[in-house]
Amino acid sequence: MHASWRPLLLALTLGLTACVKPSTDKTDASDAEICGNLIDDDGDGLADCCDSDCDGDSACVGGDGEETGAACSDCIDNDGDGYVDADDWDCESGGDGTETDCSDGVDNDGDGYVDGDDWDCQGGDETETDCSDGIDNDGDGWTDCDDYDCDGDSACGGGASGDEEGLGDGECSDGVDNDGDGFTDCDDWSCEYNHDVTECATEGDSEASCTDGVDNDDDGYMDCEDYGCAWASACGGSGEGEWTDEACSDGVDNDGNGYTDCDDFRCLYTTSVTVCR
Repeated sequence: MHASWRPLLLALTLGLTACVKPSTDKTDASDAEICGNLIDDDGDGLADCCDSDCDGDSACVGGDGEETGAACSDCIDNDGDGYVDADDWDCESGGDGTETDCSDGVDNDGDGYVDGDDWDCQGGDETETDCSDGIDNDGDGWTDCDDYDCDGDSACGGGASGDEEGLGDGECSDGVDNDGDGFTDCDDWSCEYNHDVTECATEGDSEASCTDGVDNDDDGYMDCEDYGCAWASACGGSGEGEWTDEACSDGVDNDGNGYTDCDDFRCLYTTSVTVCR
């Protein structure tokens, strides 16, 4: 009589066993993320310091600076300024690479910006020589009136002489778009980056503007947090700005913002600088 229960008991035992799911907990030490071996050890799609498992690990703290391609992709705040990889201005300005081709649709320097959107492709030694020929003459990704080199050109609605905003007294505070480029007064880069213009306060105009506790240009960054203050001695810079003929032709990034000589907007737009015109 007891034997008749055996098949039922066996079926119940097998059913309960089938309902038990195997454990997926990673308790094996071999599954842990090793921080610094360039391998995604735990298989979560994130390797080394990019994995939150490595937060606080000694391999993911500090460094020598955020100025190389490797340093701009390792998920480490190498220079200790509070910004990591692409969020760090040193990486945004290109690190140790440059956009080698400004019209190939490729982010050549790995800074997150492609062709004309990359600062490496803006400004430079060449300019848009003809503002109405339909050709990107300087290869920066911008053609004719879309190129800032054509600001004020008569073909783009500017004055016949191609005047820039800020060349005349009071032009940066008169409420008029003097060069007809669609930007008025301090919204025009010819005013904003013109060191000779006093009406458009920006962070980095002077040493004092980098230590006054005020976000002078209202861009969300104050004093040494603003890349415009990279040159200031109070922010660890050389104390020398990039807005004279000498500083704009010496082959040195005097203000430490990642741009040298005429690639620097201060050189390009400051009226008294003649070597970039």
